[in-house]
Parts: sequence; C-alpha cells; structure tokens
Amino acid sequence: MKKRICLWLLLLLIPLAGCSGGASRGSAAEAPPTRAAESALPASAQAAEPEDAALSATQLEEAPRPLTKEEILTAYYLAEEAWGWFDLSPLPDTGETVQVDGTVYRRVDVLGMEDLEDLRTYLRSLFSSELTDRLLSAGGSHPLYRDIDGRLHVSFKGRSRAEDKGAVQVEVDQLDGQTYSLEVSVDLLDSERSAVIGLECWSFPFAFVDGRWVFTDFRLVY
Repeated sequence: MKKRICLWLLLLLIPLAGCSGGASRGSAAEAPPTRAAESALPASAQAAEPEDAALSATQLEEAPRPLTKEEILTAYYLAEEAWGWFDLSPLPDTGETVQVDGTVYRRVDVLGMEDLEDLRTYLRSLFSSELTDRLLSAGGSHPLYRDIDGRLHVSFKGRSRAEDKGAVQVEVDQLDGQTYSLEVSVDLLDSERSAVIGLECWSFPFAFVDGRWVFTDFRLVY
C-alpha cells in the first residue's frame, strides 16, 4: 500500500497524475447505498447472478481473464464495506449481549453470517488470506468478532468518518495480466469542512491469487 499526502493552498491546487478522473465517492452522507442496504442480506451474503456484470467475488477461475472497470470498482466497494465492519460500522446485531473475559459481545443478526467461518469465507472472497487473518485477529485476545455458543458475536461499536476527509475518487490502472491497482484519492478539508486544502492518495493492489481476484493490501481512506 502506497500513500501520498499533498497539501497546498486552495488557489494553488494542481491536479496530480493518477489522482484525477475515475469513479468518485462523496462524503459519508452522499455515498450511494451499498448492497447491504438494498437487501436483508449484506453484500457479503449475496451471490451474483450469472448475467450480472458485477464481479462474482466468490467465483474461482483457473486463469485470469481481463476484468472490466465496473467489475473492479464493484470489488473495491464491496471490500470497502467489508473492511468497514472492522473499522467503521460493525455488522448489525440483535442487541442480545453476553460477556466473555470481561468483554461484552452482541449477537450478529445478519442472514448468511451465522458463525465466524461464514465471515471468514466472505472476507477471503475479497482479500488475501493475510489480510483476512489480520482482520479476524484484530483485538488480540478480545477479538472484534468471535463465535459464542456456535453463533457469531461482535464487540466492536464503530466510529464516525474522519471530519477532515471529503470526497473520495477511485480510478483503475492495469499493471499486468494478473494485477490491477486501485488509485484512491480523498479530499482533505479545512477545520470548518468548507474548503479543500489538499489531497491524500493511496494505491491498493488487486491481484489474481490462488484462483481468485483479491485485494492484497487495503484500508479505509476516511
């Protein structure tokens, strides 16, 4: 993952190569609804129909084929949503609580996310095994997600979007036949959120690994 931070006065803003064009995402209030908001199932539990143009994240392929920009962007937004379950907004829960080793857990209430293995399987459809293990190990001896009595529970409560981050823009670069790069830029705002004073840029590799397309590095940019 590569990060660049470029700060300048608004009147001297100069477009950066690799940080313009592409698909854009607005502030949290302006962002389009995810698949999870459109169905009782989160994006994680939905299987793509054969005729869908969107990437079927769970489909294994023997050899990589060229992906469309729409497929790659779909994968990015699904990955963004899933990563957010560990950073921004946890999976919905029933409100039912249980305490384990001093940590209060709430029972996850999402169809298709019955236990930790369901969550792991979905994460592996979007991220490399290393990233998946990193997410599931977050919290150390008090993991954010764990099975209790055979059902998935969560302890993580979430956070607000960073106040100094604005609109997000995403573009796709093909590096070779088995790797793409998602170039993601986010506006940096002044203390009053009224003006753009800079730009923060990230690069996330999307590669064909073990028969599937996955992100080998990732994070939320806001």
